[in-house]
Amino acid sequence: MKRSFIYTLALTALVLFSGSTPAHRAFAQTVAASSGQPVPVDVSKVIAAFTAKETQFRQALNQYAFKREAVIQQIGMGGQIAAEYHRVSHFTFDDSGNRFEKIVFFPMPTFNSVTAEDIEDLSGVNPFALEAQNINKYNFTYVSKERIDELDLYIFDVAPKVIPDPKTKLRLFQGRIWVDDRDFQIVKSRGKGVPETKINKFPTVETYREQIEGRYWFPTYSYADEELVFDNGEVLHIRVRVKYTDFVKGRVEVKITDVEDGDEVPDAQQKPTPQQQPQANSTTPQASPPSKSQITGGVLNGKAIEMPKPNYPEAARQAGIHGLVKVEVTIDEEGKVIAAEATDGPKELREAAVEAAKKARFEPVRLHGARIKINGVLTYKFEK
Repeated sequence: MKRSFIYTLALTALVLFSGSTPAHRAFAQTVAASSGQPVPVDVSKVIAAFTAKETQFRQALNQYAFKREAVIQQIGMGGQIAAEYHRVSHFTFDDSGNRFEKIVFFPMPTFNSVTAEDIEDLSGVNPFALEAQNINKYNFTYVSKERIDELDLYIFDVAPKVIPDPKTKLRLFQGRIWVDDRDFQIVKSRGKGVPETKINKFPTVETYREQIEGRYWFPTYSYADEELVFDNGEVLHIRVRVKYTDFVKGRVEVKITDVEDGDEVPDAQQKPTPQQQPQANSTTPQASPPSKSQITGGVLNGKAIEMPKPNYPEAARQAGIHGLVKVEVTIDEEGKVIAAEATDGPKELREAAVEAAKKARFEPVRLHGARIKINGVLTYKFEK
């Protein structure tokens, strides 16, 4: 029977334990069973079990592809959305656990305070809390045991033994985890990525997991709503919503091509490999990070800092030709249009729309702190 974890906002602690009792001693702490009688908890054994299961889960995850939709918003006075960063991606892993992302939707962001560490946390410590290869870098402190819905859960506070140097780019989890007492897997986490710096702060993110295919608990939803206070006194209110969906057991095949700047890179094609397919016929495909040509910004009219009006061809005007022309554009790292092609609208008006599109200018778009090229659409309306 598939076990489910229904999201519960109010978490009631059943038993709290004295901090004077050594946490590392086996059977040193107890919790109340359903009968009301204390039941000993072998803390060391529980830690060993769930860290081993978490390692198995991450190895199993290497066989899956999934979709992530992340929205990060800056909240202004009165609760209105002042700026937004929206990114939809498909993910896959290789046998070593290396993560590869293909961005499938990335409108030009209006929230420009998203850092490379924020993006890393969205796919690292936020959904998964404990990266398998880093488990030995943590201290675990047993807190209590709770029953939430139909699950009995061990609760542990988790903290790095040593906070990493920001220069190392290593991200670790700091917070609390809830571990199922039957599967010995994490079903919920609440914490943040560290280290933080004077100019780079991170929200506390709460992540829920669901059981997929009756065996492993996969992250499905993350949420944060917090005011970040910086060392200079500046306050930034942000809201984070992340959905993880479409977990498919299989591989993502990505063709790697050496290209020069400006050349087109073939899109990655996602091709899940069915489990029943004979092993002899399966191969381990290569994968690469997403190419810049895969990033699309949607309709860009509202993002332009300069967008000259097109010249209405006199012949078309006299003939009563009017309508909307759509122009697909490529914008370079400096915000200039380097390619434009009309894809829809009256043919007599397309050339004028393309010439106008080439003169449009935009603020550079950044990804992971670096300026990138972006594709999008400009629309031009020709009226009588």
